Amino acid sequence: MMTSGELQPGDQLLPERKLAEAFAASRTAVREALAALSGAGVIKLTRQGAIVRRRDLQEISGAFGDLLLQQRSDVLELLEAREIIESQAAELAAERREISDLQRLWLHAQEVEQAIRARADATDPDTNFHSALVASAHNQILSQVFEVLEGAMRTLYQATRRVMLLDEAMADDFLTEHSGIIEALREQDAAKAQAIVHSHIHRALAFTREGLEEQDG
Repeated sequence: MMTSGELQPGDQLLPERKLAEAFAASRTAVREALAALSGAGVIKLTRQGAIVRRRDLQEISGAFGDLLLQQRSDVLELLEAREIIESQAAELAAERREISDLQRLWLHAQEVEQAIRARADATDPDTNFHSALVASAHNQILSQVFEVLEGAMRTLYQATRRVMLLDEAMADDFLTEHSGIIEALREQDAAKAQAIVHSHIHRALAFTREGLEEQDG
């Protein structure tokens, strides 16, 4: 719409909910797109809504190219950070978890499985599972750090996670690991919980790295 001239610099976009309806997309997908456009300098996000900044196709393409180059390294580093933080959080959670934590994790794990079996977008329930895992460590600072990381992951990694969870073999492994994490916490086996979480996130890291290498090829 911007490149065709339908939207001009200074025009205000529809609210997030109406954009989702207009494009038959989830609000999460719209939120990602707006964040990417803002990062590329194509729109400006204000309290009143998103404002178009420019519509020149060459400028937009160039801005996205620069943004994607930066994201390629950022997403790998974010996954590495998550691998370290969540592994340690799992160890603490095995020692400190409460029954309510296990129930919450089980609920989110079920939501992930239901979305995957329905071939629906499982990224939000998967995010909720990992947030609940870190929360089970009952360390407020750790939860705050993870919240920052997860916010960045939503912008940089959401599309990759969506593709990964739609891969049947990969999704089955993830579901098995979710169950294993909950069982390790239930048994209060810190070493087992840490090992499963490390393997779980390392698998995502390897998948992402392989995808980036294929793009380079």
